[in-house]
Amino acid sequence: MNIEDLQHIFKDQIDSMQGLDKPIPLYFMLVDGDSKLMQRRSHEDLESLLPMLDSFQYAGSDNEIPRFVKG
Repeated sequence: MNIEDLQHIFKDQIDSMQGLDKPIPLYFMLVDGDSKLMQRRSHEDLESLLPMLDSFQYAGSDNEIPRFVKG
């Protein structure tokens, strides 16, 4: 996964923030076996997600929230 992948995955969320005075954090879900964890990160921080998501694979969106599954 690279920064362009993340920009594509979060495109709808990032686009919905255009013109807002205060950025809204990106929402996504990490799934590790039976464990699910919701995360919020600033869209300016996408690059910091790469190391964290290194062992996860994008598994589509669940109710428009990107889901990453432990690989």
